[in-house]
Amino acid sequence: MDKEFNLITALRIVLKWKKPILVLIIVSGIAAALFSVFVMDEYFLSSSTFYPSNQYVSDRSMIFNSQNTGGQIEYFGGKGDVNRILTIANSEPIIDYIIDSFKLVEHYKIDRTVAYWKTKVRKKFDKNYEAIKTEHDAVDISIFDTDPKLAAAIVNAVVEKVDEENKSHINETKKNLFNLISNQILEQQKNVNGYVDTLSMLATLYKVKVSSGAPGTVIVEGTDVRAVQQYKALLAKQENAEKELNNRINIKEQMEVAMKSNTSSLFIVEKATPADRREKPVRSLVVLITMLFTAFVSLIGVLLIEQIRDLKAQL
Repeated sequence: MDKEFNLITALRIVLKWKKPILVLIIVSGIAAALFSVFVMDEYFLSSSTFYPSNQYVSDRSMIFNSQNTGGQIEYFGGKGDVNRILTIANSEPIIDYIIDSFKLVEHYKIDRTVAYWKTKVRKKFDKNYEAIKTEHDAVDISIFDTDPKLAAAIVNAVVEKVDEENKSHINETKKNLFNLISNQILEQQKNVNGYVDTLSMLATLYKVKVSSGAPGTVIVEGTDVRAVQQYKALLAKQENAEKELNNRINIKEQMEVAMKSNTSSLFIVEKATPADRREKPVRSLVVLITMLFTAFVSLIGVLLIEQIRDLKAQL
């Protein structure tokens, strides 16, 4: 006659096998503890938190602005700046730079002779590395490593390289504008020199004389009225060209000052330091999960064993 399988039956089976189950659970716990101590690597966490700075603050127009715009200057960058920083921090050039600089291939004990070794070291790095935006719109860069000093050094190197790359994009734009202004100054200087030469020629050819009049004015005199009018027109163009030349020279000098301002594009809230305690593995959690899993498998196992015995008895 078939036995009805219910909760009471299952409880009886468990009580029947309680000693072997308890032994298995205890043994698995001890094995997990030994494994976590002697086999599993200890990983330490280092991280750095920072905000991108508003690079407009170091711009020429901001440094030499003498007018009060009435607006409040934001010293921290916006969401676009944060997204740009995250893109740089997770970019391949930055990660390759860190892998090469800190010789992570040897540190991760990856054989260069095997196929796809570059992919393996990159995957291991990506597994331990993270660059994210926090809930307060800051950037947090962190890494796990078996060496706490190396972990801190890597994070600080990433932050430094991100700052360098971020500034280089902005400075490249400034440099292009600086070169453009420099070329315009050369052309404008040629124009001014051309006006000077032409005026000198007219003065010599038509006996044109120039003298000071009322404040800010000049008096142009000569026997040839047409030559005098031409001289006055060219003189006005020369003055405008000189004003424009001086204005561009002033802009160039201001841009030089702004470009020499080598301030960081990041505001570091927390610099990475070597951790004094491991972050993982959490040995108690490893042992607990192992024992729970062993208990679950053991219960399923003894129930299956008893069911198979009952089936054989009925045959």
